[in-house]
Amino acid sequence: MNIHSVHLLWLLLLLPLFIRLLWRRDKRLDRRFKRFAEARFRDFYLGDISPFYSNLKLFLLIIAFGFLVFALARPQWDYREKEVHNQGLDILFAVDISRSMEATDIQPNRLMRSILQISSFVDKLKGDRVGLISFAGAATLECPLTNDIEAFKMVLNSLDLEAAVRAGTEISRALTLAGRAFDAAASEGVLILISDGEDLSSSSFQIAQELAGKGIRIYTLGVGSEAGAFIRNPHTGEVRLSKLDIHTLRRIATIGGGEFYHVTPSAQEIQLMLSHIYQSEKGESQSRHLNLYKEQYHYFVLVALLFIILESLILPLKRKAPTGEK
Repeated sequence: MNIHSVHLLWLLLLLPLFIRLLWRRDKRLDRRFKRFAEARFRDFYLGDISPFYSNLKLFLLIIAFGFLVFALARPQWDYREKEVHNQGLDILFAVDISRSMEATDIQPNRLMRSILQISSFVDKLKGDRVGLISFAGAATLECPLTNDIEAFKMVLNSLDLEAAVRAGTEISRALTLAGRAFDAAASEGVLILISDGEDLSSSSFQIAQELAGKGIRIYTLGVGSEAGAFIRNPHTGEVRLSKLDIHTLRRIATIGGGEFYHVTPSAQEIQLMLSHIYQSEKGESQSRHLNLYKEQYHYFVLVALLFIILESLILPLKRKAPTGEK
């Protein structure tokens, strides 16, 4: 059995509290009655009330509450087969989060502009799957390929320069990880590399060629300017000039069978790149059979409803002994 929302089972900890309150109910009723009348009048006013049936009604409601908690947690068992069709492309974004991406030669800075461009890009997609890699001196798969655009955007907007696992810029690591991500998804697709092109690795062109051999097309987005901007290392205080390396990014795109585009504030390159991708790539219709758990919460709801109905049928009155006829 699988529980979809396990955290809701914490509500079951209320059951011992309810049972304890039920156990002390008679004593509380006695104390409350004594506040308004003398104890000798209790039988006169409450003599017909049965403590047993009153407590039984409350106990049945407590049991119903327990079953409703299980229903809310969505218990699942057995399997149902579902066929999923996907006619879109698989598009993986690799975003440079190295220190040079804080340069402000494009506003608000290179990284924020990259995030804005990607967000604008995915808003225009038509049923495609998207994924996200961040890289600097090392690469991290932030979001595997998914159809959930909102979840993708949440991960995208959380990117920042402090998330870099290691300093530096090695595009080859992003390309290698992209290849593994496409292999894991058992698909060919499109890789969109967003960077200022400053690359400390020497194997990026070779890996790009290997990806192209696997049917993965590489597009590059250059962010920044060739004039560059000064950036300051917060740890050493060193100030250096960071420039957009168009040559490196253009060559990677050429090797990868894609195109190079220069990021601009107007974002016109997004529509151009998207049009080129849809013209060049054909999303293959894929059909997959998934075994999914069956939702079984309705059984628990029915049992809870039965206890509630049973509780409503019980009158909390003492049974009167039958009187014989004279």
